[in-house]
Amino acid sequence: MSGRDETDRLDRHGLVLACWLSTGSVALGLFHFGFGAGGPWWIAGGFVLLIAGFALHVLVNAVTRSWFNAGEVALGLVLYLSGLLAFVLATLLVDGFAERHFLPVAGGMAFLAAAAIFAMVTRFGPRAAFEQFDIIRDNNPRRASSLAHRGGRR
Repeated sequence: MSGRDETDRLDRHGLVLACWLSTGSVALGLFHFGFGAGGPWWIAGGFVLLIAGFALHVLVNAVTRSWFNAGEVALGLVLYLSGLLAFVLATLLVDGFAERHFLPVAGGMAFLAAAAIFAMVTRFGPRAAFEQFDIIRDNNPRRASSLAHRGGRR
């Protein structure tokens, strides 16, 4: 790897960290206050900041002509699924959580998923966005899978 490529990679990494550290730390504060004494509007504000951080990350990717690398995708999926698991467990096990916090958390999680799907569809198009998850075709390739009308490449 040349020195310029390494510098570009580090510049992108620094920009992404700056975006997530600024929005993520304030979002954590809003979540902490919202789940405590604040209420649902503070929780919704935390999710708005998370979506803003994701939008800034997509903007950095557009400027640097890149996309999410494997580590970023893995970290994002682990954090999202951990949050989803915590939400389900809190809804089932914590008294009064569902009455106070179900709508803002469920709505925020849905908007985060919708933002990720929207980013993939606008970047790759509907077919290529689906192919990002279509591992069955790659797992057992047949001659019919490579036909042009099925999206295959010759």
